[in-house]
Amino acid sequence: MYLCARRLTGKMAIKKILVRAPNWIGDAVMCLPALESLKALYPSSEIYLLAKPSVVPVFENNPALTGFILIEGSRHRGFFGTLRLSRDMRSTGFDLAVLFQNAFGAALVSFLAGIKERVGYARDMRSALLTKAVPVSVEIKKKHQVFYYLNIIKALGAKMPENPVPKIYITATEAASARAFLEREGLSGKPVFGAAPGAAFGPAKRWPVERFASVLKGLVDEYKGGALVFGGPDDKEACAGVKAALPSAIDLSGKMTLRESIALVALASVFITNDSGPMHLAAAIGVPTVGIF
Repeated sequence: MYLCARRLTGKMAIKKILVRAPNWIGDAVMCLPALESLKALYPSSEIYLLAKPSVVPVFENNPALTGFILIEGSRHRGFFGTLRLSRDMRSTGFDLAVLFQNAFGAALVSFLAGIKERVGYARDMRSALLTKAVPVSVEIKKKHQVFYYLNIIKALGAKMPENPVPKIYITATEAASARAFLEREGLSGKPVFGAAPGAAFGPAKRWPVERFASVLKGLVDEYKGGALVFGGPDDKEACAGVKAALPSAIDLSGKMTLRESIALVALASVFITNDSGPMHLAAAIGVPTVGIF
């Protein structure tokens, strides 16, 4: 995949960089400003993202990226999978690895792959595997997670932006497809209200589905619009509960790709959600978002 050198400030210029993405959608969204800051620091570099397929849609069409390296579940699982992944990358010629993922394995892979410079947080017993181990300070723990990732790029010499905002890039084709969907459902030109009633790690993080339905009904009745209920395959029960309480709602759980869902959420007047990945996605595309904790 790719040869690298060092930065032109008394060093050789870095031309190719490996970035290890976080494994969760919400964290993936929150590392986006750091990714763009990295590109601004090395504008002539090529940046490749090492990521699980589940979070790749968050980064698609991002101009900071040159390409992706997918972590394959069966091929790269466990100790021998780690060895296989590092061996696969050994011939790629990366000179710099930026680790947004905190795990020991992320540092081990980049070390075994022979990447000369390896930058990430000094945690999970991996400092010895990093060439620049960034301290997890008390100050950075108090800040928003966006700054947690930006702090890694700051350690490379970047300036910390004052108001970093994650941005997801939707293509014209994706936007047109979303508008066509609303037209087929008779919602073209009408206000649309989105909701994501699911959340990982059990019911403790989930607002009751009846309350989602009640809020959506109030909005639909008052503004003469439509309600869309979003979720993945694991959220079907929660989405079905909202649909049962509000039959006019359109249940999209497990029926759309993540990119299709993102483009459709972008057309919503407001998005109501639990503390979940969809909450971060909606905020990143500029939709007024109500996150319920």
